[in-house]
Amino acid sequence: MTLPKNPPLGLRERKKRATRDALADTALRMAAERGLDQVTVEAVTAEVGVSVRTFFNYFGHLDDAILVADPDLTERTRRAIIEAPAGSTTLTVLREAISEELTHIEVGHDRWELQCTVLGNTPSLFPRFLAARGADEQALIAAVAERLGVEADADLRPRLLVHTTLAAVRSAVELWTATGRTRPLKAVYDEAFAELTAALRD
Repeated sequence: MTLPKNPPLGLRERKKRATRDALADTALRMAAERGLDQVTVEAVTAEVGVSVRTFFNYFGHLDDAILVADPDLTERTRRAIIEAPAGSTTLTVLREAISEELTHIEVGHDRWELQCTVLGNTPSLFPRFLAARGADEQALIAAVAERLGVEADADLRPRLLVHTTLAAVRSAVELWTATGRTRPLKAVYDEAFAELTAALRD
């Protein structure tokens, strides 16, 4: 399944996105190399060549720059879930929609590994990391509920389907990273889903 494409960004928005990405990449690299407590907003902005005020136009805190994810990911996946063919099961739709997004992690695996390094060295960041991902999960739960025609707060199925799918994603990415990325991420993900499907049949 090919995900719906977002409209092309205008020049101004592309420049803003480039600045945001440069700040996030620099903050993450510095934190991985030096330790988060040795990084300041001033150091990040000096390297990027923008003002401190510009940094705070994009991020409320240094942690936000380090933990930032692809801003379009949740919306792309949400639309893929809602617009998928009616004949597909919701679990299959979730699997395929997220499988498309795994290519972004695989291509950008350096960022993923840097982020894992920072989280490993700074366990205090985990609550914020999980909170950010939780917000993403809530958006996916709402999309699944819309697809099923149910209320997310009154029906168990959207939460169960999303949490189960994301558990398979996390397991696949963790194993892929731990084994040195010797296999394509999608292959590990497909294996995780095969195991999950087999378990659900037992």
